[in-house]
This record gives sequence, C-alpha cells and structure tokens, in this order.
Amino acid sequence: MTGLSRTTINGGTTNGPCTPIPLGVYRGAAVDIGPIRDYEKNFLNNRAGTGVSYVLAFLPDDPVTWPQFEQATLAASTNGPPGTETATTWTPVLDGRTLMLAVPACCLGTTWADEAAGVNDAHWTALATTLVHGGLGRCVLRIAREFNGSWYRWQVTSANAAAYQAGYAHIVQTMRAAGFAGTFMWNPYLGRGTFAAFSPPTGVESVYPLADGPSGPDTIVDLIGLDVYDGPDPVNYPSGEVIRTPAQQQAAWHGMLAQRDGLTGWRSLAVDHGKPLCYPEWGLRLWNDNYVYQGGGDNSIFILEMAAWLKNTQAHMHAFWEDPGMGVADPDDLPRRLVAAPNARSAFLGQFGYH
Repeated sequence: MTGLSRTTINGGTTNGPCTPIPLGVYRGAAVDIGPIRDYEKNFLNNRAGTGVSYVLAFLPDDPVTWPQFEQATLAASTNGPPGTETATTWTPVLDGRTLMLAVPACCLGTTWADEAAGVNDAHWTALATTLVHGGLGRCVLRIAREFNGSWYRWQVTSANAAAYQAGYAHIVQTMRAAGFAGTFMWNPYLGRGTFAAFSPPTGVESVYPLADGPSGPDTIVDLIGLDVYDGPDPVNYPSGEVIRTPAQQQAAWHGMLAQRDGLTGWRSLAVDHGKPLCYPEWGLRLWNDNYVYQGGGDNSIFILEMAAWLKNTQAHMHAFWEDPGMGVADPDDLPRRLVAAPNARSAFLGQFGYH
C-alpha cells in the first residue's frame, strides 16, 4: 500500500502520501504483548514502520460492581464478563503503542438521562483517576461504542436521543475535569441502525455531541471513529449463504458508500467538523449470528475497496478486526475458521503488509 504522510485538514491532523496509516489490532482479552508482536511479524517482513500503533482492549459491557468499572477491569473475552486483569496492566508492556479502550456507559441499571444528570459522576471520576495514575492518562477511549446499534444496553433511540447527546458530553467533561488528558473517540456503527426508526426521520449525525447543548462549542469529540463490517446486508447477502458472488460483494460495497450514514456521509461530517476520521473496527464477518451466517464471505473486493478508501480519504488510523487465533492475517488454519478466507487474506496482506 502506498504510505500516507501527516497533513492537516480543517484543523484535524490526518494522513497524506508518505507514511503508513497507523494500524491497530485486538489480539484477545489477556494482557499479553506477545500476540501483538506475533501479529506484527505478519506485516513487517523486513519492512520498517508497519507495526501496530494501537492495542485494542475492552472493559466488560456489563460490569457486576462499580469498583470493577472504576478500576478499569478488563473483559474476560470479547463482549464477555469481567476478568481479573485491569487496563493499567498494559502500561509497562505497550512499548510506545497506544491503548484504545472500549468503555461501557449506563452501567448497573442506569440510563443516559442519569449520565446527563451526573448520577454516575463519581464513578467516571474514579475511572479517570485510575487511568491517569496507571499511566494511561493519554489513551484513546471509545465510550458507548456502536450506540446506534441495537445490541448494547446504551443504544440510542428516539426516546433517549437528547439524553444521550447531553450524557455523552457530560461524561467527557467529567473525565477531563478529573485530569484525564487522553482522546475521546465518538464511535458509531456504519449506517443509521436504530435511527432508521426515528420519527421524523433523522440520521446518527443528529446526536453529534457538543459542549453545553446543541448550539455549544465543538470541544467534546476528538476523533470520529466508525465501525465497518462486511454485513449484515439482507438485500445483497441473503442469510445463510457462505459463498457470495463478486456482484453481490460489489453491490454491498456500493451500499456502504452511498447509504444514509454511509462512508461518504461520515467522511463529509468529519471534514465539516474538522475531526480526524478513524476506523477502530473494520473487517469481514467470519462468525454466525444465532447460528446463521450474515457476512460477505471470502471478500477480497471489500478489502481492496476499503484499502483504497482509507488511503484516498486520508484515514487517521484503522484496526482490522481479527478473530484472535483465526484472523484473516493469521497463517491459514482453515479448520478453525467458520468461513475460509484465502482470497481476503492475500488481499489484506498485499495491501497492508509485505509486497
């Protein structure tokens, strides 16, 4: 892949034509730098500057106690329960990499209205203190990621949209007041999601958080992060099929570009706000949902189109989603994969790794 240099667009630092786009990865819930280094070896192949810049980690979606939240206890597995390690355990082993931490909101039965009212301020302050004192005071936080999806309890609906907008801004202001000087990534999922049911119709951009309300200054969001996966797409990818045609895959890509709150729309929003656009999760869907496959299969078209998109739009960073131990960039181990992806693997390594 042609590298990208650092330039400034509308006040936001992005990538231009000389250095690689910073790469992130999630390699499992355990605090272990070994899998990160092994992953880097798939890309380096005697090329300098293609290592991992961001290590992705997750707090549990549903902490059992507030102390677990305040101490930044990590999830035991992706979308799993609390484990035994904390985020600050990463500090001494990052070796120049930046931790990108997914953080839940509306914990232990609370709501976005509670967040906006400051009900959880003490807990957010304690979390900020934990991160700062633990050497992670400048990490990247993905608070309430994929909020326009229906799969997390912090989802945004027409009933709580205003509370979400105020609550998210309040959380950021509370953590900054507690001394956290890191980066806040506002992190929707591609497409309208739950916003498609709003009346009157609206898009996810309608809840872009500003300080002190809808007309306040644009000081809450540092980065706009977009999660992008190759499916589900019930029009182009009928549920249950595993082998997709190139025509289906290309049609799905055009949908990702052109749909309401698609890639083109988010790029325009990021430019309008002068915020760098990131992709903290993007990738193939190599898993089943309720025992049904909904992804685009072994889709090299998606890999190549997304690689060109990242380069041409000067993405700030990206993290391809790799199911730990059986990801696309891992050495082929087909019996462990639900869907074999040799073509996608070749395309991915060709675009982002060796030549």
